[in-house]
Amino acid sequence: MYSMFYAGLIEALGAFALWSIVTDIRAGSTTNRSTTIEVKDNPGGFYFVQIAKAGVVCFAAATLLHGLGLIGDPVTWIHETFPFLKSR
Repeated sequence: MYSMFYAGLIEALGAFALWSIVTDIRAGSTTNRSTTIEVKDNPGGFYFVQIAKAGVVCFAAATLLHGLGLIGDPVTWIHETFPFLKSR
């Protein structure tokens, strides 16, 4: 079970990622590590960044649902699904 601090931190990151996705899609560009990706110039890179941000939002939603007792532990599921990510 997560502590309240970690759950709050994950939820804050998820909210920021969701806000960032909406802002980037409205603007048609995203800035990542001092590189600006325009959707007209590089649509694959633009949408890849948006999909990565959507993964953060999904993990935050899973953390919230786990905190409410509606689903199992999302970190355990990730470790079972992707065994190469297990901690040593």
